[in-house]
Amino acid sequence: MVRFNLLCLSLLIMTVACNPVHKEPVEEVRHDSSLVNTADSSNAGITDSIAAVADTLHVDAAKLIGKWMQPVAGVEKEMQGFQLRKNGTARSINMYTLVYEKWQLAHDTLLLWNHSEGVKDTSGMVDTIIIKALSDTSLVLFPVKAAEGYTEKYRKSIK
Repeated sequence: MVRFNLLCLSLLIMTVACNPVHKEPVEEVRHDSSLVNTADSSNAGITDSIAAVADTLHVDAAKLIGKWMQPVAGVEKEMQGFQLRKNGTARSINMYTLVYEKWQLAHDTLLLWNHSEGVKDTSGMVDTIIIKALSDTSLVLFPVKAAEGYTEKYRKSIK
């Protein structure tokens, strides 16, 4: 009797193992997006922030030579700024942790190399600044990392 039960069990296992399970085929649904209406954004009025814009200001490098000063925020009696020299060197004025080293003009863009002193991280960097306006006595700058519309105004120091 035990042999008969083992034989039946073996046959049952073989039948189940040899009988493949039939799966229903999965129906793929493909969507044709060419028939979907899309809004025309060609005249959306949004300016591409990556697009190159032609220089709108011709900057005379000779006008940049000198000391440019502005009031210290919160302490209007104190002045701070930078000096640009003919030989391409630059220095900070009354900015004790920020030390300017050199400068370069590329079209309407002022590049100022600097590093920090007296702080934990003394790594060097280059400030990239767009010159918005320049006269014999005033300089208006827009740092490229600043919020849109932000400007820094400097006056040329005769001292």
